[in-house]
Amino acid sequence: MSYKKRAIKGVVWSGIERFSVQIFQFIVTIILARLLTPYDFGVVAIILVFTNILMVFNEEGFAMALAQKLNRDELDYSTIFLFNIVWGGILYLFLFITAPFFASFFKQPELTHLTRILGFNLVISSFVVVQRTKLFILVDFKTLAKASFVAVIMSGIVSIYFAYKGIGVMAIIIQQLINNAINAIFIWIYSKWQPKLQFSIERFKTLFNFAYKLILARLVNAVFKETYSLVIGKIYTPIQLGYFNRAKSFVSISSNNITTIVQRVSVPFFCETQKNHTLLGEQLKDFIQKTAFIVYPLLCGIFVLAEPMIKVLLTEKWLPAAWMLQVLCPVGMLFVISTFNMNVYNATGRTDWALKAEVIKKTFNILILVGAIMISFEAVIISQIIIGIIDFFVDTWFTKKQIGLILLKQLKSIGSILLASLVMALIVKFSTFYLSNDIWKLIVGFVSGTLFYSIVSYLFDISEFRKVIKSILNRLKND
Repeated sequence: MSYKKRAIKGVVWSGIERFSVQIFQFIVTIILARLLTPYDFGVVAIILVFTNILMVFNEEGFAMALAQKLNRDELDYSTIFLFNIVWGGILYLFLFITAPFFASFFKQPELTHLTRILGFNLVISSFVVVQRTKLFILVDFKTLAKASFVAVIMSGIVSIYFAYKGIGVMAIIIQQLINNAINAIFIWIYSKWQPKLQFSIERFKTLFNFAYKLILARLVNAVFKETYSLVIGKIYTPIQLGYFNRAKSFVSISSNNITTIVQRVSVPFFCETQKNHTLLGEQLKDFIQKTAFIVYPLLCGIFVLAEPMIKVLLTEKWLPAAWMLQVLCPVGMLFVISTFNMNVYNATGRTDWALKAEVIKKTFNILILVGAIMISFEAVIISQIIIGIIDFFVDTWFTKKQIGLILLKQLKSIGSILLASLVMALIVKFSTFYLSNDIWKLIVGFVSGTLFYSIVSYLFDISEFRKVIKSILNRLKND
């Protein structure tokens, strides 16, 4: 199967897996947000500060080491499988012991038992790292889609029931545990891979040499990423953290998910062309362009319609999250380019540069965050834009250093998309300016924005949109 066909098939199934899951999860979250309070979501966000950082040790690094190694075999898989199970147990034991100190730090006594309960996800996840990696290498997102969709439906129904019964924050925790457990069970069933009780010290050393630098790089990134939740939860209040967490969820369900869908598909292709820097550069630009074509107008639309969107979907009690959502929109646009550029580290095996880049970025990021804390809560949120810009320049600079692709060429590939998206945002703002009803604002804004962007994209053939439309029409005629 050709590169384009494999990429398209991978993107389609990756999209089905992410969007079927995330759309249903988004609906569940909206219902939970109506039944629960910003405080409940803030408490869970605090717990995730700890668990997400520990998850990096067990889910990152070795999976990419297996994907990057072209001559991998069953001994490699079994070695990492056995290691992950033992390591997952150790991480959970560490979390179990340190949970009281974590709760004491935030002055929230209930965090002790809640952290110990939610933290069990570390053990569950350790059993399917290799299975996920094998499916990922094969670009088999269809199987991942089946497992994820069943898991999110079952866990969502259970969590809504418990939230309705009034158990508060435990409804969210129960959902995450059930979702992870069911997902793991179905991946075991669908992957049909059976581990062997084999462990090779030599194979482990080889994979570890690649993985540890990537793990450290991802750890640095994860620690800083969770620092915002830690700072807001500690210095300010869980309620403010709840608002921020909901704002992030809107960006996540839209732009971040789309970016992740394509990014996951791009990694195997980048690994295959790791020695051909010219081809790798062309693939990088192509993936960025195709992703930005969807993400940029979506984020521009969300920026304009943030307030009515929050009020209609989450009710007035969540309105303080609207301005935070607007701040995160330009961050999401920078995220598209940074994410794909970071994949070049993994594909070329330069995990040492990945670690170096993260250290450079986070050094500046911490200085900016400390300065923002000294100003105000609002400054802490806005500082994410400055941090996004720094990450953008550092990641693209290292790409130039690795494969010779300069930033200007990357920007040229998305210039027309950015311009069309910004003009579309003005059209949406103008078309909804005199409307007082929030539902009508969303309807009119969506229709006017979609029509304008589609027409402009077709007329100027942005990202080969004209070719896509003709292909769809030909298929409809043939059917």
